[in-house]
Amino acid sequence: MSPLPASPADRLGLAFRLCLTGLSLCTALAAEAAPIAPANPPRPAPALGIAPRGALFTPASAPEASPAAAAEDDSDEDFRARAEAEVLRRVGVGVRREAQRLWLPIAKGRPVVLDSRRADPSDPASPEVDFRLDGLSPDREFYVVRATLAAGSELLWISRTDGTRYAMHGNVHPSPDGRHLVVTHASPGAEFNGVVIWRREDGRLVERYRFQPTPEQTAISFRFLRWRDADTIELAQFAEVDPSICALGTLSSTALLARKGERWILRSASAQRCEP
Repeated sequence: MSPLPASPADRLGLAFRLCLTGLSLCTALAAEAAPIAPANPPRPAPALGIAPRGALFTPASAPEASPAAAAEDDSDEDFRARAEAEVLRRVGVGVRREAQRLWLPIAKGRPVVLDSRRADPSDPASPEVDFRLDGLSPDREFYVVRATLAAGSELLWISRTDGTRYAMHGNVHPSPDGRHLVVTHASPGAEFNGVVIWRREDGRLVERYRFQPTPEQTAISFRFLRWRDADTIELAQFAEVDPSICALGTLSSTALLARKGERWILRSASAQRCEP
């Protein structure tokens, strides 16, 4: 039997698996670790905006071209290059760019090297990807790098200690005590759709909770609202329904994700209502 053709989700997943080596995700809940005292680091450089999706490289550009040589048509590539140049100027931690190569120095070992590249028609396993530094994490212990592909994007946190890479999927929201990080991302297509909670442990990130809708639940999504306290997250929950139920086809409600001992429990916290 011949193999089935790869879906956009499969291609995106394969691309990120090629980019993210050494990443180990723990989907089971683990025992509670000793509290980590929140640090008071210097204020980090703010993350800048990300260009809208489109062609990753301008027709006249080549992978070896200098980022300073911006094209005249103000392409997505040029926007990302200008945004990153401002981040590099502000961060000042030894990060540098050489053409399409991004160098990230770390405390232990050789620098992390990320190479942006064009798609190779002869090699479907080598997709087009553009790596850009977005800034530093709030505690300045991780580089924040955005990987933009033709079919979507991924947000990477890379340890400044040992270079370990973590796929964060979306914007990160630290808890008030700094011990936990929550990420929500809604995507009807190939990108990640769900909620993930990480815990900071001795300079590492350990996954403590993950919710992804089943194939029968693909119309469910979440958006971060706020941390009510260090152990409770308030989320907006959305569900796509038939227009005969809601005119706009979307039901919304509030959900709470709360830590109880060693577990995180997701539950509804309000009645569903039609989106106005």
